[in-house]
Amino acid sequence: MLVLLFFLLSSNACSAGTGTSSPGSGQITPTARVTERVRPGQALPTVVPSTATPTLDELARGIVRNLTLDQKLGQMIIVEFYGATYNADLQQMIEKSQISGVLVENNNGNVESSTQLTTLNTTLQAHAHIPLFISTDFEGGYVNELRRITGERPSEAAIGASGSTQYAYDQGLAAAHTLTALGLNVNFMPIVDVLTNPNNPGLPQRTFGSDPTLVTNMGRAYLKGLTDGGVIGCLKHFPGLGAASVDPHRSLPTDNRSLSQLASIDLVPYRTLINEGIVPMVMTTHILNPQLDPRLPTSLSPAVVTDLLRNRLHFEGVTISDTLWMGGISNTYSLAQAAVLAVKAGEDLLLGPRGLSETRSTLAALKQAVLTGELPASQINAAVERILTLKLRYGILSQTRALQLLAPPGNDQAPTARAPFYAGEVIADLRRPLWQRAA
Repeated sequence: MLVLLFFLLSSNACSAGTGTSSPGSGQITPTARVTERVRPGQALPTVVPSTATPTLDELARGIVRNLTLDQKLGQMIIVEFYGATYNADLQQMIEKSQISGVLVENNNGNVESSTQLTTLNTTLQAHAHIPLFISTDFEGGYVNELRRITGERPSEAAIGASGSTQYAYDQGLAAAHTLTALGLNVNFMPIVDVLTNPNNPGLPQRTFGSDPTLVTNMGRAYLKGLTDGGVIGCLKHFPGLGAASVDPHRSLPTDNRSLSQLASIDLVPYRTLINEGIVPMVMTTHILNPQLDPRLPTSLSPAVVTDLLRNRLHFEGVTISDTLWMGGISNTYSLAQAAVLAVKAGEDLLLGPRGLSETRSTLAALKQAVLTGELPASQINAAVERILTLKLRYGILSQTRALQLLAPPGNDQAPTARAPFYAGEVIADLRRPLWQRAA
């Protein structure tokens, strides 16, 4: 029976094949696969045969099985930090809390020069147990957190006005090259809001235009440029901020349009690009739409994040909230309350803790919610699996490091390509659906 299990696992894994990224494809799939060999005399239950090549999903699932609850929750937050060097607070957040990533912002004093930022990012990664998302808003025009280094860049409005998808692709690719050279790997771009309110205070020069088709085509091209340059892109601001008359940084906008109205305008870029399979991440915004949820802002609403984005639009990538300290949320909810509600809604990643104190309080609130059953452990596991799969897909988390993380907790001998990784529990659980897996 055991031999048959290994044969089936090996056959399924091998049949998946390998992929490559073609120029302009917008998709990155691994070309390197993990191959393990059985040493003579080893017990079969703890070995993956040489023909078994786990998928990235399977590697991520195996890593999650080895993480503590604190480590899993750490992987679900991206924090803001203060200063331009690796300080004591950063050390605590990265080495103790084991956060998933950081947000680089000019206003927080993170950016002084290209040498400083590159050195800082290299240091951050060197101290991370699991390699970090190092993210920013590298947009152009009004919003550019790296302006002190890069100078001015074309705004989304200027890109859209050009009417050229090649220009949009080139801008995305150039952004990716700049970011990777500085040690960043996530850009919260492109903005695919369809601008239906020309006086929108939160989107000055920040949209490609008011036509859903134009926005979709420009967004696709820009995203492919980022992806081909090895940077994770993120569509924002779901389910659409283009009609807002209030800036969610200050207070909560209201949009009373029906789902059918949204589907014909705001949701067009999301539906199209998600169907094309090129979207790694989607950011939800803070807006109240009584037609979708009469009580909760979109970023905290299961009806929006899970029912609409996951179930109706079939998005399988990573979801992330917009920053939870923004007035649209913080005017009503504490950071701890917002964090729990956001995860309950279906968010994988939370953007918002600023500094060590807020990071600790956010993680404490999430842990308490899990321990009391308010947040299911299975949901946490699924979210972290998606996060780690994304890190693997973009090479942020290398397969060498993934093998090390698959070693039994407390085992100081890191697995290698010539030594079997820990699979006693992983194999038994590897291909089960989420609801059947052990917590």
